[in-house]
Order: sequence, then C-alpha cells, then structure tokens
Amino acid sequence: MKAIMYDFTIPKYVAAKTLGKRFPSMYYGKPSALSLKSVEEPKLPNEEWIKVKPIYAGVCGSDLGAIFYKTSPALTPFNSFPSVLGHEVVGIVTEVGSKVTSVEVGQRITIDPYIHCEVRGVKSPCPACKEGLHSLCRNKNGTDDFGPGMILGFCKDLPGTWGESFVAHQSMAIPIPDWISSKVAAMFEPLSVGLHAVLRQPPKKGEHVLIIGGGMIAYTVIVALRLLGIDCHITQLSLLPYQKEMGLTLGVDQGVTNRKELEEMMLQIPHTTKHKPVLGRNVFLGGFDAVYDCIGSKESIEDALSMARERGKVTLVGCAGEIKKLDWTFIWANELSVLGTHAYAQKEVWHGKEISTQSLLLELMQQHEDYPIEQLVTHEFSLNQYQEAIIANVNRQEYKSIKTLFRI
Repeated sequence: MKAIMYDFTIPKYVAAKTLGKRFPSMYYGKPSALSLKSVEEPKLPNEEWIKVKPIYAGVCGSDLGAIFYKTSPALTPFNSFPSVLGHEVVGIVTEVGSKVTSVEVGQRITIDPYIHCEVRGVKSPCPACKEGLHSLCRNKNGTDDFGPGMILGFCKDLPGTWGESFVAHQSMAIPIPDWISSKVAAMFEPLSVGLHAVLRQPPKKGEHVLIIGGGMIAYTVIVALRLLGIDCHITQLSLLPYQKEMGLTLGVDQGVTNRKELEEMMLQIPHTTKHKPVLGRNVFLGGFDAVYDCIGSKESIEDALSMARERGKVTLVGCAGEIKKLDWTFIWANELSVLGTHAYAQKEVWHGKEISTQSLLLELMQQHEDYPIEQLVTHEFSLNQYQEAIIANVNRQEYKSIKTLFRI
C-alpha cells in the first residue's frame, strides 16, 4: 500500500536545521525524513483489533511539529520511528478480529488514536488510564507488545492514518452516525481537543473570553464554546483577514488581526486600563476573564498572561515547547490560574453528567446540526500531493488554509 512515512535521523535533522531556511524542501522534500513509499499493509496484532481504510485523514499541528522539528526533545522517549504519520481520520472498517464486538465490517468510524493500556494489552491499567485519561497513559514509553508512542503515527509498530490502511484496537473505534459528513468526521479528533480544553476551565455566563490563534485548534475552541451554549463574549486574535472571517462565521463576537486593535478593544471591558512600563509592551489592569492560547509561542503566551484580569483563567491549548525569556510576572502578580490541556478524556463532567469528550461532542453536534463546522475544511489533497499539503499549511496567507485533509 502507499503511505507517507516519517523516518527521523540525526543527519536529516542537522541538514534540515542547517539548510531549511534557504531550502524549505529539506523538511518535506526528497532529502527530508518525509516520503511517500510502498509499504506492507499492516496485519491485525490480535483478535481484538480492526483494520480500516481511510476516507479522509487530517494534517495536524503535531504532525507539522515533527516534520519541521519544532517539537520539544522532552517527548522523544515517547515516540519511535520510522512510522506512517497521521492520527486524524474517518474510514471504513474492512476487517475485524474474532473478539471484536464494538464495530462491524463496512461501518464508518473515527478513532481515539492514543495508545493507552488497553491498546497495549496491559492487564492492570496505569492510574491515568483508570481515570479515563488515555492521553496521559504511563506506558507510552513502550511495552512488550508495542514500542514507545503516545499516539498513532508516532509509534514504529503502529502505522498512522496517512496511508491506504491502518489497524486500531477496538477500544479506539468511534462509530460515526449517518447524519455526520465524512469531512466533519475527519475533524472529530481536533474538535474533541477543543471541547476538552473548554471543559477543563469553562468560562461563566457573561464573561469576556479571548482566543489567541487562527489555526484549527483556535476554531475548535470557538466551536466548543458555541456548541456548549456558554453565553460569553468571544474575541479572537488572529493574524490574517480570512482567519478573522472564519471566526465570525463560527460565532465570534469580535475579531482582530493585530495587537494594537486588540488593546483598543480591551479598554471597552469594564474597569480595564492600559499602562506603559519602563521597557516592553503595554500592560493592563483588568482585562479578559478567560484566555485560551491556541498557538504556544512566546508572543502568544505573553499576550495570554498579560491580557487576563486579576485571578483570570489562562488555558494553554497550543503545544508550547521550549520558550526562552518568557516573562511569568503576571502569573503571581495577578494570581492567574494557568492550566495545561492535552487531548480529551473518557470522564468529562457537564451539567452534572459524566461522559466522554467524544460522546458529548456527538450529542452537541446533533443538537446543532446546522452549525457550519464543515467550512473549516479548506483543502483536500491526494497522498501523492503530500508536499503541497505541507506547503499549504505553512503558506497560510497564500492558500488561506485552515484544515487540510488527505483524500485517500
């Protein structure tokens, strides 16, 4: 079968870091760790597994982080390569093991791609998995069955979804009802990330919320806030006009594309004032009740910390890594509640009910069938066009890209 392989090596890393600015193809072209290859179709590891043929597979920020070597080295013990990349997917079940009871051949599914204890065949689940926190599994450094890997696409023994076939444990399967389109189903994983982020620190009715970012994760947070019906005022800080327009389409109250405009808008929040320090950017008394940083850069985190009001809530949704000279003053000076969030959970609590992130997402989507989630898909590419798919995610201004899918 055809598949997009990622084969990390130190020489390829050094070459890309040395020459990548002048020759971007060092990250995704022939000299890079990324290539389209003919590989053997995966086999079912045991009778509790299923085989799936993808319909669509999404390009995620974590995939791009690996391709462009922007992921922190701190997570390298929990990845193993070479591997077929990809973990966002909707597909058709083509084979099931004899012990599979949750899905049938011909059924359309998406997946929870995290390689947790049950997937690894661990008889006594770790504390995180007992709590339904699959993304935080303590066995992600590898077991006898499978090598290191937090998630499909980042484990050498379990190929990801950027290929013509992949296998998954039956516990990973999430059946998709007929009323959800395949394009929306392909975004189920990132939509769950945004929903989980909001559920970790939900804003209250009437609060002013700032969402920083113009990428897919920022929009999943917007989607979550609106599907949950939280009556809050949402401001989105993005970079480009088309990103602002998408935010408005999804229900943002105000969109801005530069910090100066955002500062002027902040002064409309009651009891908010602007002040000039001896050095550096303007600072504020007052500000947003809740901030979701969906980028994870030095600039975005500084904005999040400086624009939250006293005892405000800052949720880090973007995959921040090593950040030098970050000013943490406002965390203590304003007694901020700063929370990291990752993936989703089997035990969310909403309106007093315990439910998985994905099950709640299905319920909310059914309640809001006319909500324009599918508009987030801006581009489709074949596997053969993988280099252009990567370029579309880098040159966002030219392509006006948000969610890019491989059509398989």
